[in-house]
Amino acid sequence: MIVEPDELVAVVTRLTGTAPRGWKSEVLYEPIASATAGIRRVWGDAWSVVVKVVHDSDRGHPQWLSGSEMGHWAYWRREVHAYEDGLTDSLGGRLRGPRCLGIFERADGAVALWLEDAAEDGVAGTSWGLERYEEAAEHLGQAQGTFIGRVPDRPWLAKGWLRSYLGERSGDVALLGQAEPWREPLVQAHLGRHRAEPLRRMWADQGAFLETLDGLPQTVCHNDLHPANLFAVGRETVLIDWAFVGVGAIGEDAAVLVADSVLDFHVEPERFEELFEKVWRAYAAGMADAGWPDAEEVVRKAMDATLGARYGWIGPAMLRAVTAGRTTMNRRPIAEAVAWWGQTVPLLLDHAGAARERRG
Repeated sequence: MIVEPDELVAVVTRLTGTAPRGWKSEVLYEPIASATAGIRRVWGDAWSVVVKVVHDSDRGHPQWLSGSEMGHWAYWRREVHAYEDGLTDSLGGRLRGPRCLGIFERADGAVALWLEDAAEDGVAGTSWGLERYEEAAEHLGQAQGTFIGRVPDRPWLAKGWLRSYLGERSGDVALLGQAEPWREPLVQAHLGRHRAEPLRRMWADQGAFLETLDGLPQTVCHNDLHPANLFAVGRETVLIDWAFVGVGAIGEDAAVLVADSVLDFHVEPERFEELFEKVWRAYAAGMADAGWPDAEEVVRKAMDATLGARYGWIGPAMLRAVTAGRTTMNRRPIAEAVAWWGQTVPLLLDHAGAARERRG
């Protein structure tokens, strides 16, 4: 059961001073990652909260299976530790996590996180204009700038998260060297055989891009900074879903915000570079506020390297979806999704090329 009535009574009483007289709930998310048992919004008269239940499970999408060891990239209890430790309340600037209203250990070994419903008073990142992305990037730069040189020493923080994540995404890369996928009409129309070698090289250079990121200032990274995890609440930016929080380079999350906003269909591909420019400069301005002036070049270096390293799987994933005869990709009709991603791939390749040039 996702909603336990005893927990709900305790949380709402703590929040409002009185026990709820009744309540309703709705599913917010159908789990893909095996660590998430379920997420629901629960509401009543003049209150609304979110409950997220996490557990150690081997059921779920094969690329998103959780781990029971703290060092695992998808360690199932990491988000619980982040709230218990107060990390999400100590980000600095105007970026914060949702308020944690209660943590409950359940008899079956699961843990229930009762959290502020950021959507109640906020606007989700999935409906933002570019200017609000820009503001969020500044808040992110402020927060991550404060952690440079003082990243908390916590065993549950993910280390080398991006390398581990990419290890789960390597299965389709062999398709780049096969002739058949490139004969598919959708692939010919929206990707083109001439992309095979640049995509292969992008994947082959993944290690070099990761080395670039290793050599940059390290901070606390969210590692899943896509628009559905962001809410504008007044002048603050609230960031949810801390399951992958760990140590990474400055600029990594900023690059993910740009790419995932486009790849998840919230910003049109033709606005990719405009969004990149806004996020890059705003993030660097936020870092300056945190005491790191003149950071634009190093942030640009980090963002290019992140795009080069993290998104080498996009082209192969398109080939797999088309050759497998799927009717949808990323929850969109396959023709629409391939056309959209096909416009994005050249932009990712350009940024990978920029990162390669900087390495000489």
